[in-house]
Amino acid sequence: MAEFPNPFALPDEFVLLLHKDNGTYFVSANPNTATAAAEIGELVLRDRVELTGTAVRLVDSGASGLPWMDRLFEDFLQRAGRPDRPIDLSWWLAGRTGTFATHRQVLVEHGILRRERRKFLGVLPDDRYHPDRGVRGALLAELHELAAGLRPVDERLALLSALTYRSGLVYLLDFDRAQRNRLKSIAETEDLGDAVGAAVAAALVAITAVPAIIAVAGG
Repeated sequence: MAEFPNPFALPDEFVLLLHKDNGTYFVSANPNTATAAAEIGELVLRDRVELTGTAVRLVDSGASGLPWMDRLFEDFLQRAGRPDRPIDLSWWLAGRTGTFATHRQVLVEHGILRRERRKFLGVLPDDRYHPDRGVRGALLAELHELAAGLRPVDERLALLSALTYRSGLVYLLDFDRAQRNRLKSIAETEDLGDAVGAAVAAALVAITAVPAIIAVAGG
């Protein structure tokens, strides 16, 4: 089974999955929304937020060492008005513009996406971002092994599975019907046992429930 060397956060992984070998990416009405949901998943994994239904509250805004996360904390505190005030997740996700580009740049800086500068009609920027096939392939292999029952679920993969299912990527990345059903069951917290804690289970429910996570499409 593939082992994915994982120096990246959940939104970086999700953005990597969105990119295709030809340098384009699977599009949606707003790829920022799904990427922002992945950011919330990362904060849950790091015990930085807590979720009650679809309300999210910041519980630890200490320095993270990740510029995008520290900026997110500042934005959250500004929007919340006070540290203990929760924010509705739908409203929060809709306001996270530029999130996809932020995590694409993280991947560029780490050499996982190669930027090819192009112009459409010689004028409009039309850059391509080519993924490292080995790294992206290893990440996809993890998800396929999980979906096929060949890899046990853990908290990170449970959240990534939910994002892959909820965004519609599950229909674009060569998962068969049985595998799609497996990822759906994970997203809906079915038969997870003790594989995930209460905080991650709450995040799975929220990610599946929030209508703002718009399905991606082939493009």
